[in-house]
Amino acid sequence: MSVTLAPMQLTISMKPDETLLDAARRASVPLGNSCGGVGICARCRVRVVSGADQLSPPTAIESRVSAQRNLAADERLACQTVVLGNCTITTSYW
Repeated sequence: MSVTLAPMQLTISMKPDETLLDAARRASVPLGNSCGGVGICARCRVRVVSGADQLSPPTAIESRVSAQRNLAADERLACQTVVLGNCTITTSYW
């Protein structure tokens, strides 16, 4: 399984139970975060371009923060999202 980072067209092979944030860090891809990956800052917000069904369901933390910050339906917190199959994501700053 892998995640493609658009528009860079960089594909990262995922490790089992690895979050999007951890994969981005491993690949030295800049992905904002200031809470250390605990899911409260929402700086690691990404937009899912394709493969939303290949991502883990939102955690309780992600659901709460998403509601508080009015995230769009296609946005996820990278620190809370585990990739289960191939997907493509992007952010506004890549």
